[in-house]
Amino acid sequence: MTPGRHQVETHASRAYHHLRQKLISGEFKPGTRLLYGPIGKEIGVSATPVREAAGQLATEGMVELVPQIGAVVRSINEPEVQELYEVRNLIESFASARASERSTSEDIQLIAKEYNTMRELVERQKQTNSPEESQEIAYQFNQADHNFHLRIVEATGNHTLVRTSTQSNILTRVFGIWMHRQGADVMENTCNEHEKIFTAIQNGNAEAAHEAASNHILKGLQLSLQSFREA
Repeated sequence: MTPGRHQVETHASRAYHHLRQKLISGEFKPGTRLLYGPIGKEIGVSATPVREAAGQLATEGMVELVPQIGAVVRSINEPEVQELYEVRNLIESFASARASERSTSEDIQLIAKEYNTMRELVERQKQTNSPEESQEIAYQFNQADHNFHLRIVEATGNHTLVRTSTQSNILTRVFGIWMHRQGADVMENTCNEHEKIFTAIQNGNAEAAHEAASNHILKGLQLSLQSFREA
């Protein structure tokens, strides 16, 4: 075994998950250059594993590698956004219906945990007067929002569905979150829509779960398209 190889791989994995979480939460807007050195310092690694992580993210469609510049968060056009949301609508509506039929008590608890976290963050957002704290709350909310959807898909017990759903979900977040102002009102509306999905799953109502999830995803699509047209 090459000395230090395992450590390099571990650092690359840490860098990958660190970058991925920042992309999901909306901390990096499309067009942002990823600076390997400073990002590495955030988690105590060198630039090399961050560069490796950026390469992996490029293969997943989140960033692009530009000669003489490095990794840049990818930008997409309106038709691509529409395609991603259409895929999410198909997958996550189906997943919500399946989750209502297959979820265990543990699954319900995991979904509820993310939902409750989002509600708590809404209340914090209403009370803060600090722009910095407000932005941090929005980042945390976006992460919990992502986890809420992920827990629902996981509750289907279909591992292939989880892998397929994860990619489209993440890409809409990377390219869509930056468009929407995450004020308390927007966050609360999201929670209200999530409550309908969660309640239907908890009650075992597949039809209601499918409809609530579809309405939620399609509303996200309309907000994204509206932001594109107003830009």
